[in-house]
Amino acid sequence: MVNGPLIPGMREFDTPRRGVPAWLPWLVVTAVVLVVLVLAAGFVGGVGPLRSLGISTSSLDAVEYRPTANDSVIQVAVAMPSTGLCRDDVIEVTAFPRGNRVEVESTVTRPRNSNCPVGSIGGDRRWVDVELDQPLGSRTVIRLPDRAPLPRSTATSGTS
Repeated sequence: MVNGPLIPGMREFDTPRRGVPAWLPWLVVTAVVLVVLVLAAGFVGGVGPLRSLGISTSSLDAVEYRPTANDSVIQVAVAMPSTGLCRDDVIEVTAFPRGNRVEVESTVTRPRNSNCPVGSIGGDRRWVDVELDQPLGSRTVIRLPDRAPLPRSTATSGTS
């Protein structure tokens, strides 16, 4: 067997080429562009798997509660923020049952790119339905941030 080059002076034919395949840089560039597009869509548009990047959440103060016709649902009144609300804003009240009390936490979520004229919609408070795991009964409703008990409203659930 011959140990030298196949053609004297032509070493490039002795062994297979070793290097980066021509398609690898294109694959890396495509992957980077896709990641940037997904991040941009999540932040700017509030869509896709990174939707939370395009959403701003802040807390609201719960001020009182009232029972409803359904024993497992109460309504909690939250104070409107001083900046007001937009029509696209979502108010959520979450209940956490803890023994003989129900702790509630309220938040408002809005898109970061929202440019609506902010104004007060429907007065100084908004009633939000909160579903409980079991009927309220004699449990106390407590505002989570400061652990203050909420007063029970005397108004009926038909008015807001």
